[in-house]
Amino acid sequence: MTPEQASARAALLLVRRLIHHHGLTYEDAVTAVTQRRRGEDGPHTHLVLAEATAVVREAIDPIRTLMEALRPAAESAARALAALAATIRTTPPTTQAWPDRPAWATPYGPPTRHRRPTRKEPSRVR
Repeated sequence: MTPEQASARAALLLVRRLIHHHGLTYEDAVTAVTQRRRGEDGPHTHLVLAEATAVVREAIDPIRTLMEALRPAAESAARALAALAATIRTTPPTTQAWPDRPAWATPYGPPTRHRRPTRKEPSRVR
């Protein structure tokens, strides 16, 4: 959706809300929305701002409710991560992962032996 399309949809939404909630005629609602978009004052431009605020509030309320419901879980996770970070900072690093392995040994086993390919006799052409 382009910005122009989004703006047109928002204007239509405001027009519908002005008609439904404030009893304006279609022409008065369109005029009020157009005046507000141009920055002009009119008899109903204050209603456009009130309806726009109400639309935003209605959109934000479910998000706010969700955030409030998730707050205890987020605080608990933050405390657990802080405790984990403190444990990691106070635990000394281990110097050797496998204490029974000699220092020269690798976790991949002993090195493979490379065998040089033997030279084959060139075949005699008859």
